[in-house]
Amino acid sequence: MSNLIDASPEAAAWVQQAIIANEGARAFGKSLGSVIWTNTKGPDGVPVAGDDPLDLIAEINSTGLPLFKGHDPGFPVGRVVAARLFENPVAGKFVAAILGFYDDNKRLNFSDLAVDPFPPASSPAALNELDANAWLEFATDPREVDTQWANEVLRDFPLKVKRVELSHNAAEAQSELIRIGLVFVALVWNPFVTTVATEAGKAAYAGIHQWMRGLWSKLSERNNPIVVVQSHQDGCEVSFIFRGKDVKLLYEAHDALPLAAVQAATLISSMKSNGAIPTSVIYEFEQPRWYPAYAILESGQIVSDRNLLIAIEQLPRGLSIGIRKQELD
Repeated sequence: MSNLIDASPEAAAWVQQAIIANEGARAFGKSLGSVIWTNTKGPDGVPVAGDDPLDLIAEINSTGLPLFKGHDPGFPVGRVVAARLFENPVAGKFVAAILGFYDDNKRLNFSDLAVDPFPPASSPAALNELDANAWLEFATDPREVDTQWANEVLRDFPLKVKRVELSHNAAEAQSELIRIGLVFVALVWNPFVTTVATEAGKAAYAGIHQWMRGLWSKLSERNNPIVVVQSHQDGCEVSFIFRGKDVKLLYEAHDALPLAAVQAATLISSMKSNGAIPTSVIYEFEQPRWYPAYAILESGQIVSDRNLLIAIEQLPRGLSIGIRKQELD
């Protein structure tokens, strides 16, 4: 849809100026202009990415949005760093954006930050009760994950549920992405180690734990599921990626999650102590443990001990920014 930019002198001029302004960014090897939203309507008569792009634009211009291969958060490509709404009589409304693409030559290792990606850690012996307002966020694109299946999965969740509809703007859906948001202490709780003061408090943690185990068995009904369990710790977003529908492997990853969550908290603290402020840390499971696949710093730089970046000249079509289209509940 770059022709929309070319057809609008105002948009073309803005993109050129914004690319020049972004050239000095330490995080990226190359920046390009792209259209990330139009008011083109889908089969249901509603714009594919939602009616109003202003919130999307505000988020991009404030904090940026991650850019993935397809919409797999395990394969970061870059970041959407600037956006602006344009309108002309021919093209209608559209949002032009600046995409900054990561360069492996600018990638940092955890050793560059003088931190151990696998810090010593142990599950806490005790935790406070969950906040009475604790809830689960369950986010999917209904074109990938049908509503009936999602309703069945959520039927027995013990706390309040907030449903969110995503809009993955990749050309083809190669996977079924499910994002789950939970309070961080729910990930840290270890049924074999951690105590809670009251039976009701223990039951709340145990209920979440059992629901998640039930989710892994339900994934056997999907085609190519990716579940991202997200939380926040000390101002940093922490994600754990569960892949596929091998229930035995998913159970193993689930059982290793409490210790990995404690390690994540320690890693974030260590990075901050060394002057590297992480905004997100993403974990993948590789038997028998979780490992930090990559982290994104406040500066925009990417940190990873593995070469997971795609060369700019080999970037695929169908990149995704995973727009939050609307909250359903």
